[in-house]
Amino acid sequence: MNELNEVFILSYGCDLDHSNIDYLVKERLLPFSHWTYKKQPKETDICVRYETFDINPKIHKQLYYGHKFYINKTRLEAFMYSLSKLKGNHIYLNPRARGHAYVYIDDLEYTGRIYKTLDSGQKLVFIDEESENNYPLREKLPMLRKDLHYLKIKSDLTFEESDMLISNWIKSIINEIS
Repeated sequence: MNELNEVFILSYGCDLDHSNIDYLVKERLLPFSHWTYKKQPKETDICVRYETFDINPKIHKQLYYGHKFYINKTRLEAFMYSLSKLKGNHIYLNPRARGHAYVYIDDLEYTGRIYKTLDSGQKLVFIDEESENNYPLREKLPMLRKDLHYLKIKSDLTFEESDMLISNWIKSIINEIS
């Protein structure tokens, strides 16, 4: 499968409708999982990876990470249409750009998960579960202003500039919950 045919979709937001997301994945994608087909089915022209990130850590699930779904364009459009009816943001990401941020504030490590959008190349940063210092932040994050739930970073910034924005964002969250 060539690189142009790989699609990475992220659903993110606070208190996503996981039961309907699970239903959609089971009905529209899971029958076409790489676990079901060891080889790519003939009617396939797209390899889909799908992931969710819920700001609310109490209902955050990462059920589909690592799955590949072999579908065609019509199935992809139907899946995206159904997702668009659910709460949250449902976007295409660069399938080759997923990473982590590590910042230190007052000698404590905080981490974030970074994705890169396909349309604008913006980076999306979320407080993840990698650092134990993140737990108090993630616990309170759903109660904070929506502009603190995640961070958007322009694609043309340097690593140092991005790192500074992430640090300032996490400091803002710490100040809000203090």
